Amino acid sequence: MLAGTSCQYDEIVDIPYPESRIYLPIAVNGSISTDGIYTIDEGASTSWVSPTPGQPLKYTVERDNNAFIIPLGVYRSGTGKTIEETANVSLALNPDTVQQLIASGTLTETELLPSEYVQQIPQGVQIQDGKNDAPFNIVIDLDFLRADAPKKYALGITISDTEHRVNEALNTGIVLIDTRITVPQAVFTSQLEGSSSDTFVFTNSSLYWDFFSGDNAFAWDFGDGSAVSHEINPTHQYAAAGDYEVTLTVTGVTGENVSVTNTVSVKNN
Repeated sequence: MLAGTSCQYDEIVDIPYPESRIYLPIAVNGSISTDGIYTIDEGASTSWVSPTPGQPLKYTVERDNNAFIIPLGVYRSGTGKTIEETANVSLALNPDTVQQLIASGTLTETELLPSEYVQQIPQGVQIQDGKNDAPFNIVIDLDFLRADAPKKYALGITISDTEHRVNEALNTGIVLIDTRITVPQAVFTSQLEGSSSDTFVFTNSSLYWDFFSGDNAFAWDFGDGSAVSHEINPTHQYAAAGDYEVTLTVTGVTGENVSVTNTVSVKNN
């Protein structure tokens, strides 16, 4: 097609869009994965108070359903005309790749996650017309993970499609689960507040506590008969001098409770 002006004619040509390719984001080496291995080893800690849309944990837990849920997704590159069609993408577990990585030493101190403990993985997902992604969940038996803590388990996921639009270099991802995140750890320190001789500030550095159920994850018994506190880092004033056994109980994602007890001493003024 030619477009004319009084001075010149310019030829306008259609520029082809780059071909759209479908891939697993967890197979991309970068911010969320290392060498295609998506590692889940971080639990809720007291220095990390709550997830934000940009910084969520890599999993959620539904204790009543015995479900350890890993939210993942299938993506496709491209814009405009290249993503106008619906893409049907198949999903399948890939134990062979996991076994190869274990045998080669790439995955150390790791076992293949038995498929019977994978409660849910969809056979396929659809990337809708005009969209770049389709989310899906993998659901794993929570009790199994807790029973085998602190083992590490890996599972492989491979995507495919009949239109051969999948990027073969990014079609398989490995999810590595460190099961220690299912076991809560109770840890705290204490110090007097300022120049006070009877008021203590308690600093909670516990790990792997239950963020998901909405229940109180912390219970502080200050050893003086006062009410239990459910704050993360409480401050408590004692009415009389003496030694007090302070106990922090932490609830983990399976509902398991662990406790630690330290002694604080209140001196006479």
